[in-house]
Amino acid sequence: MGTMTFFRRLAADPTANTIVISAVALIPLIGMVGGAVDASRYYMTTTRLQAACDAGALAARRAMDDGDFTSEDEAVGNAFFDQNYFDGQFGLENKSRSYTANNSGVVSGTATGKLPTSLMHIFGYDEFDVSVSCSADINIANTDVVFVLDVTGSMNCPADKNISCTNGNNNNVEYNGGGGNASRIQALRDAVIDFYDVVEGATSPQAQVRYGFVPYSSGVNVGADIIPWMADTASYQSRTWVETTTEVPGNGVEIGDWILDRQTYEYMPRDPDNLGGGIWISHYQWRNYWYNSNYADSSARDKCLRMEGQDYLVGNELWRVTRAQYWLNVWNGYGASTPWRAACVGNIDKYRQADEDDVEEAETITVASWSYRERDFDVSNFYTGGNVVTDTGASGANVTHSWNGCIEEASTVAEATFSPLPNGANDLDIDLVPTTDDERWKPALPGAVYYRHSNDGSVWDTGSWLYDPVETTENLDNVASVGASICPVAARRLDASMSRGNVQSYVNSLAASGATYHDFGMIWGGRYISPDGIFSSANATAPNGDAIARHIIFMTDGTQATERWVYGLYGIEYWDRRVTSDGTSTQMASRHAERFQAACRAARNKNISVWVVAFGTDLTDNLRDCATSGRAFEADNADELKNTFKDIAEQIADLRLTS
Repeated sequence: MGTMTFFRRLAADPTANTIVISAVALIPLIGMVGGAVDASRYYMTTTRLQAACDAGALAARRAMDDGDFTSEDEAVGNAFFDQNYFDGQFGLENKSRSYTANNSGVVSGTATGKLPTSLMHIFGYDEFDVSVSCSADINIANTDVVFVLDVTGSMNCPADKNISCTNGNNNNVEYNGGGGNASRIQALRDAVIDFYDVVEGATSPQAQVRYGFVPYSSGVNVGADIIPWMADTASYQSRTWVETTTEVPGNGVEIGDWILDRQTYEYMPRDPDNLGGGIWISHYQWRNYWYNSNYADSSARDKCLRMEGQDYLVGNELWRVTRAQYWLNVWNGYGASTPWRAACVGNIDKYRQADEDDVEEAETITVASWSYRERDFDVSNFYTGGNVVTDTGASGANVTHSWNGCIEEASTVAEATFSPLPNGANDLDIDLVPTTDDERWKPALPGAVYYRHSNDGSVWDTGSWLYDPVETTENLDNVASVGASICPVAARRLDASMSRGNVQSYVNSLAASGATYHDFGMIWGGRYISPDGIFSSANATAPNGDAIARHIIFMTDGTQATERWVYGLYGIEYWDRRVTSDGTSTQMASRHAERFQAACRAARNKNISVWVVAFGTDLTDNLRDCATSGRAFEADNADELKNTFKDIAEQIADLRLTS
């Protein structure tokens, strides 16, 4: 009865309704709060799980060196996942993750787990299933890559830095020690192909990737690409055959003229008035052969002295007495009553009458010799596929020259520093578009370029080199005859259509020979990739209109090595002196190093990434300073070179999530 009374009073009391309403409202309120809390936990868990999945996918894709997905690559992905999502985070249970890859190299990953609810279990929701997926690929954007490759003689040496080079570095024979120990040039060929494979595997269909090549040694072969900017006439250290006509007068002798036959010193005849039957006063003739017995007979003495300066006809000879002496002496022999004797002695020019063999008529003679000096030649025929003829052969004969594509540089100045670039240094302007003959490039002409040295010297004997023009009949050396002009394989402009086979064929054609001029390669690597300059119409933009990433891969196996007698982009330095002021080796070394740095700066200043690889040699400051910051490498053997090239390729590639 009491209970019923309580509920009746409660029902009849309006204020009691609040309790009922509050109790009834508590149930949906719990659902709303619990749902918000658990939903927030689910969102944070899913987001964090997705980030961990992405990190693992990216790491696993980067770990794939050759496109094959291995258990090691999967372990890398799992490790990165675990670093980004630790066990039990947000209360997740039964966490799992896995990564796989398809044949295209796309890494796919999934991550799952169970997330217990905090409040929603009141309504029968005990846990949430959490699941995310991810994938990653290397996908490269528009990219230009120019390989500037050292193909000097030392590239024939073993690829392993620790194996000594026994082939003299430059005898054009590639080392092949077996067991994988191939030459450096072969290791380079392999590394370029590996680079190509990495980049091509990462290239999206919409992007453009182009490859170019500039092999360099003591020359560069770029002529086929720059014919519109080549000079029609160029100066070279050469020679010309000079024939001089000279009038030689006759000797004026006619048949029958008296001509000097001989000169003598002897006793003269006793009687100057009767030379034809004269009797010689000899060592054994007594004084009584003179006119009286007095040896001091003044008459005899006077007759002797009077003969000086006189001409006498003696038989068929004409005698001219040039000096006469009266000679006295004591004679003690034979018991003579007067032990004296006298004689007339002197110098006599004896003449004979000329015959036809003695007569020399006036005549004209030709004297010929070489003049070794600078000359201008018309070289325009090269640009239409023809030959150039020079009169530099034997005795001025014509010589026909073909062109292999190597060049001489544009005009420059012989300065020591190039920061800033001095006026007139056209060779270091990678954006040069020639408008004058002084700025234009010239074809190399080694068969008509000659050294000058003394007759008893040679091109190798620097002590015999002659700087001024030389007139001689000697047939001196030209640069082609002594192997001082090296022309590498022709460079290749940037080309988006180069297949793997094209690249393989090109690098297989590379051959090692010549000296090391880093500036030659870098100057033309910059020109070939610059968005401005002579190739701007092809380099400035990509077909899809997107930006272009530009990279120079500069590889060398040695320090710069210059030679004064080598014929290259600046002629023969000792004679042309376009780089140095004195033609010395010391100036050559320092100034070419400075030119190299100037070319590197020119590329970097145009936002071109410069990657430098020192292969089988130390990474010197000169090489390191050329590279973009953090992009200089050293490789001591073939495997390290391949890995370095692949690492560069992967850094060039833009690693991104695809989903």
